[in-house]
Amino acid sequence: MSIAPSDVVIMMNGLPGKMGYSCAEACIARGMTLADVALTGADFAGQATDSRIPKVDLVAGGSEDAEKRGAALAAQCKKDGKVLVAIDFTAPGAALPNAEYYARHGMNFVMGTTGCDYEAIGKTVTGAKHGAVVAPNMSKQIVAMQSVLEQAAKDFPGAFSGYDLSVIESHQKAKVDTSGTAKAVVASLVELNTGGSVDKAVAAVEKVRNDETSLNGADGKLGKVPAADLPGHAYHTYALTSADATVTFELRHNVNGRSTYAEGVADACLFLAGKAQAGFPRAKFLGRRRRLFDMIDVLSEGAMS
Repeated sequence: MSIAPSDVVIMMNGLPGKMGYSCAEACIARGMTLADVALTGADFAGQATDSRIPKVDLVAGGSEDAEKRGAALAAQCKKDGKVLVAIDFTAPGAALPNAEYYARHGMNFVMGTTGCDYEAIGKTVTGAKHGAVVAPNMSKQIVAMQSVLEQAAKDFPGAFSGYDLSVIESHQKAKVDTSGTAKAVVASLVELNTGGSVDKAVAAVEKVRNDETSLNGADGKLGKVPAADLPGHAYHTYALTSADATVTFELRHNVNGRSTYAEGVADACLFLAGKAQAGFPRAKFLGRRRRLFDMIDVLSEGAMS
């Protein structure tokens, strides 16, 4: 369900955050149009004037101005025959109120905000007229890796029974919560391991948010993060070690910068806009229109460039 990028308007919510700018750049590079208004936190209201993107008015989420500008933007896109997609890379506490905002204004949205209540956010799309792609990770390569692990967990549950699982991840200091990707991968590894408590395994994830530790690779447990990438990186190591410590399996993925995520966001926007333009066709065997998707759906339909 392809759509011309020129028919897609992006409301980039999350500026002036670095991920917001990266996503805006990626979407503009694909030929999509950036809306002249976006939601932000009250402390950042004003105007985003970074030279990488056109000027955008930043309005505080939850404000009367946000409601008026959102309604006007949705109405203008409908009049012009454009598909409006909001991108959400905001704070965990703002994610659900923003999802409810999108529902009020009938805005399709792609949400990569982590640490929020995905189940509650998904419910805002149920029975609505808009759609959403919601995922804790937007990198197509990492999405593919997660899919392989999920399938392995289904096919070979308990294959690593008796092995000890340890996980360590390093991110920029500004990231407070445990990585959503780590949570998803841990869930699959737990099934391959013992089928124990996912919550307990997630709670045991070691989070590195210290520059010195990131630079030295946590004494060999992680890859060494280049100094230039300390402000934006994702280094994860998942290890499964046998009870007698004679065998260890490790899975690592090291990401510098934000481009791999931003490109995935652009893919998700075009995927969702195509679905919206087609009226969200009824899902096979379900008899109803599907409106909530994740990045596995985007990948499965070959909608990633």
